[in-house]
This record gives sequence, C-alpha cells and structure tokens, in this order.
Amino acid sequence: MLNRRKVLLSLLAQSERPLPLTRANLLLSLMNLDVEKPLYQFIPTGTGPVSIDLLHDLRALEKTGKVTVGGEAIQLHEDATDPLPSALGQDEQELLLERLKQYGSKNEPALLDEIIGRKPFFAIRSERSDAAVEAIRKEILSAPRGLYTLGYEALSIDAFINHLIAANIQTVVDVREFAFSRRSEFTKSNLEEALALGGIAYIGMGEVGIPTKARREILAHKSKEELLEYYETEILPTTAEYAKTIAALVEVHNTALICHEEDPLLCHRSRFAAFALMKEPSISLVHDIRTKDTEGSGWW
Repeated sequence: MLNRRKVLLSLLAQSERPLPLTRANLLLSLMNLDVEKPLYQFIPTGTGPVSIDLLHDLRALEKTGKVTVGGEAIQLHEDATDPLPSALGQDEQELLLERLKQYGSKNEPALLDEIIGRKPFFAIRSERSDAAVEAIRKEILSAPRGLYTLGYEALSIDAFINHLIAANIQTVVDVREFAFSRRSEFTKSNLEEALALGGIAYIGMGEVGIPTKARREILAHKSKEELLEYYETEILPTTAEYAKTIAALVEVHNTALICHEEDPLLCHRSRFAAFALMKEPSISLVHDIRTKDTEGSGWW
C-alpha cells in the first residue's frame, strides 16, 4: 500500500468519524506544508485546497472495502487493519500526531485561515480579497497571452494542474494519439474531471499525435530524433486545420498543448506548436510552462 494511503487511514482512525472530505483535505494540507517531500499536493478551489490524488486514493480504498465515501464524508470501516499509527514510518507517525495535536480541535474555517495565511495561492478561486491573494491573482492574469506546452512526466496530477493555473491556462489540448496512460489520473476521463475541478477545459486532439504503429516501428531501430523527423515530414503537413483551431483558442485565452514527455524538445508537441505558429502567425507565443519555474515561487 502507498505510504500516503497509510497516512490517510491513520488520520481517519484518529479523527472524528465520518470525517468530512473538506476537513480531510485541510488537515492533510497542513500536514504537507513545509515538508521536503509532501505526500499530497493540492490545487486551489472555491472551498480551499483539494488534492486530486487524495480523491483517487479514496476511490481505491473504497474498492478494497476499507472506507466508504458518501455525502462528502469518509467513513472508515471498523475491520480495516492498516490504519494503525504503527503501520507508518516514525517520521510520518510523529508528524501526523503533531499536526492533529496542533490543529485537530480547530474548526474548518480556522484551518482554512491557517493554510491561506501561509499559502495564499489556495484562496485564488475563493471570494477572499486579501492583499497576498490579490497579488497572486494579478500575477497569474498577467501571464502573456499565447500558446503554451506542458508534459506531465514526473509531476503529480495536482502539481500538473497548478502549473497550468499559474500560467493562466483556460484550455488544454491533449495531443496524444490516444489519451491513455499507465498513470490512471492522466487517462482521458480522469484527467478531464481533474482539470474541470481546477477550472480548466479539456479538448482531445489525437489527430495531431504520432501514430502508434509508426512510433513502434521507428523506435525499434531508430532514435527519438528520427521519429520526430518522421512526424515533421509525414504528419505535420496534414494538421493545418487543427492549427486553425489552436489559433482560435489562443485568440480567446491562454491555451496549452499537453503530452507525456517532460522535455518539450523530445516531444512532438513542440513540433506541432511551431507548425501552428508558422501556419497561424496570430499565435503570439509558444512557451513551455516548466521553464517559468512557477513552483519556485513557493505558491503551493
């Protein structure tokens, strides 16, 4: 079992039951603030920080019969054997107990105030108008209008969405031929649901992807660069109508092409972005989001 799921079960075992989902997000958010390797990351919503990974973990635990999620509350089953603190490493156990001692008696508005005071980013979707929150909103809205790209490799689903939010992306265009991933959170239906929670629209554009057959045949004997050269000569010339669609989106709001690879130079998305820019000069910017170092700002 994933260590973060053990932490989640231990939280449920030591807290009021059933535990409201909003409160679980708040307590886990406080537990994961200012730690080097957080177990969960969170995105800003109208009610505060929410973890997509937490939602996926709850669904997985529900399938195993350890919890029931209903009516926005989590019920731990009495016969669940994993949630004991002894199932955790010493560091996680001590941190969990320390945070519960510190925050367990506080109500949800007080918990949210504590989080926003330290991470105002999580209030940008709310009605709060604190100076720190407004400053982040202003910076996000100032992101240059244009076409961006982002690969999800090595990112959690929550960090992935936060990168998009920080660049003021309103629509993502998935340029994978098939919107499938070994990481279930990045398959089409799950990804679309997660993006919607972050206030971002999803469009699938598999027609501009690299055909699976070509990928397999070329990579069996040749390099990734040769695969991209094939894409540039054989596939890109057929995608002019999709470039027009991208240009129409960018005219309205910031748009991002998304795929798997972290490095845009090793991904066909950068080739399609350059082609779209050439075909539709009204696209004013092609920029990979990770180079903006928004995470270094300490927003989340």
